[in-house]
Amino acid sequence: MKPRDLEPHQFEEDGHRFAVAFERSPDGWICRLRRESDGTVQVLAFPDGPGFDPDDVRDSLIAGCRAAVATLGWAGTTRH
Repeated sequence: MKPRDLEPHQFEEDGHRFAVAFERSPDGWICRLRRESDGTVQVLAFPDGPGFDPDDVRDSLIAGCRAAVATLGWAGTTRH
């Protein structure tokens, strides 16, 4: 793990389990949100700025990911 990365997190929402990995980028945070049932991954970017609790960035990112689950388009698996 890179020094600025945060520990991964798992949660359940609407009967689905999700795993999220956090990665620090030069401009903010990248979160890879994986739906465990089918492996679908959504990548979310949270730029630096207002909206983060400076004393608890991880919980702020978790709240953002949980809120995003309901609004993201979770398309079915495709074959290429």
